[in-house]
Amino acid sequence: SLNPSRRAVVQAGAAGAAAAPFLQKAPAGASMDKSARAPVITIFDHRGCAEHQNKEYTGAPSNDYNDEMLVKVQSVTLKRDDPKFLDMAKRVDME
Repeated sequence: SLNPSRRAVVQAGAAGAAAAPFLQKAPAGASMDKSARAPVITIFDHRGCAEHQNKEYTGAPSNDYNDEMLVKVQSVTLKRDDPKFLDMAKRVDME
């Protein structure tokens, strides 16, 4: 079937996030990155949703089910004092 499952969409997003650091134009080295940047993966799956117009993707439409799905990977700077970061850190299981 050409219709990807939700699992396939998540796997594609995770693979993109894992590869993102290697796509930078930086020389290989063993130094620690202290920029506090981290990948954030957002998965939009609007298949079958008719409540609103999908505005996340702005490229050319493919006129099939792909127009209702999007995996967004972005690199953000984490700020320790940001309430969103503190809330996320509380939910992470460190065991």
